[in-house]
Amino acid sequence: MLLEDGTFEGGEGAHRTRVVLSRALCRFKLFRAGAGLTASQFARAARTFAEAEAPFADTGSLVLKTPAGAAIWYWDRARLAALGVHGAREVSPESVWKPSGEGWRLVACARGFEAQYWQDGALIASSWRRGPFAKAQWTAFALSVDGATLDAPEEPPTAMLLDNSDANWRRNQIKPPLGWRDVERGAATLALCGAALAAFFVGQALNHDRVATEERSAAAQIEARLRADPDIARVRERLALVRAYSDVMSDTYALSSTADAFEVFHRLELDVTGWSADGAQFRAIVAAPQRPVREIVAALEATPTLCGVTPEIGGADGSVEFSARIMNDAAATCEPALRGRQS
Repeated sequence: MLLEDGTFEGGEGAHRTRVVLSRALCRFKLFRAGAGLTASQFARAARTFAEAEAPFADTGSLVLKTPAGAAIWYWDRARLAALGVHGAREVSPESVWKPSGEGWRLVACARGFEAQYWQDGALIASSWRRGPFAKAQWTAFALSVDGATLDAPEEPPTAMLLDNSDANWRRNQIKPPLGWRDVERGAATLALCGAALAAFFVGQALNHDRVATEERSAAAQIEARLRADPDIARVRERLALVRAYSDVMSDTYALSSTADAFEVFHRLELDVTGWSADGAQFRAIVAAPQRPVREIVAALEATPTLCGVTPEIGGADGSVEFSARIMNDAAATCEPALRGRQS
């Protein structure tokens, strides 16, 4: 198992083709599908949702079908590469290897603790902390769960030690189908192989001017076709956009915290009129929230990237500005604020 500091628990190495990730390296999100979808429609909808909600510039993901919809696990592939993990054919979070449950529970992870809520055999919500959950942190997690049919205990339950031996998740995996990207990659590979083969024969036939001229002409035609191909051009354009986006959003902590905050705002149906984020702090202005301010603070506190959430009542329009510290250090600790004013 790959731990947050880059070491492997159990003597495994970064060369392994199957890597299990510590819960500290993963994010969780639930996708609830609408009724009446066919299996293929549901799979496409789940994959599209997973891509749209990706929290990192280079996101890896695992999508699992559950009775509630789809459980989506995310990780930062750039961070895994920095930790020395390359070429793994299967990456999975440690949480999927543990037995399923029902209701509210705390699970002891390889590092830290995971709060979970299960309903009808499906994982509905998950939140991870490095240390044992304090009562305020447990309360914040419980308040962040929508539609729970079971009341959460007031005190954090005793952490459970569970084996990582349940491989049933593989049967529920929703894999992306082959699409035009795969076709383009295949076409590009064939084109490169063709160009390399042409170059070889050109080198072998340099003593013959007529052959050399024909091969150079063929190579030029291949290059011209590649440039004129709209699919290849689209791939090149998207790669340029991805590189530009990565340069702008190189601070993945600010990106992750922004994604977590807006997921909360969207879930609570809040109207955000302005926001900003850097490596240390996230700020957002919410127009006249209909939800209690304390509930919003608790939901933001329940995310793994924000803490110390402080609300400030605005002017006569009733807007509220929320500021929070971004957890941008693996060793950072932050007391939960829960200082929202009652409303």
